Amino acid sequence: MRYRHELKFLLSARTAELLRARAKAAMRPDTHSGGTYEVCNVYFDDRRDSFYQEKALGSFQRDKLRLRWYNGDMSFLRLERKHKDGDLSYKDTTPLTRAQAESMLNGDFSFIGEGSPALLQTVAMIHRLRGLRPAAVFAYRREAFISGSVRLTFDGHPYPLGSEPRSDGFAYPGIADGYRRLLEVKYHEFLPEHLGKLLRGLSLARSEMSKYCLVRERGLHIYEPSARIAAGNAAG
Repeated sequence: MRYRHELKFLLSARTAELLRARAKAAMRPDTHSGGTYEVCNVYFDDRRDSFYQEKALGSFQRDKLRLRWYNGDMSFLRLERKHKDGDLSYKDTTPLTRAQAESMLNGDFSFIGEGSPALLQTVAMIHRLRGLRPAAVFAYRREAFISGSVRLTFDGHPYPLGSEPRSDGFAYPGIADGYRRLLEVKYHEFLPEHLGKLLRGLSLARSEMSKYCLVRERGLHIYEPSARIAAGNAAG
């Protein structure tokens, strides 16, 4: 288990373009589709909405549980449990087959046995004690740059899975007027000075925003039992 720092900032369109130009000069694009790709998510929560409440109430320690894939390609699905202690976080991940993912979405965790990965056994225990169900489903566009263990990601506003983002799909209306990107800065023990300089002199608004909470609070993209994780995706 290795923690990393994870800082979030809201950026205006002008600030985002300035920072993107700096990142392109000092870093390299992530391997996903030349650096820009679609992140697809189904978030799970329990009967008491504990994961949502932990974030909404500002708990120092909190968790999220999600099923994730990229660019509508469901040949590679993974389950992630993300744990945060303030600005520090770590992720447990394990791959899932399409059949396993469908079982979880239908509330069936019986495929998890003693020989299953530790994360799946933990999830099965949470389900037995508190019940789990898919709570929200959405996607967003991400542009990512990396240098060593440092990642800068520029995220757009969440939109319904299987649809195309609106023309203003990178804006965050209602969060803060004029902000159009969510920046995440992720690094381990320290942020190297030459990369820290990329952020200097820019108008950065620190944010604790959660896309999952944003979706839940607005009543948007809520998962319904009749929906399938492949809905609207060409990949089968």
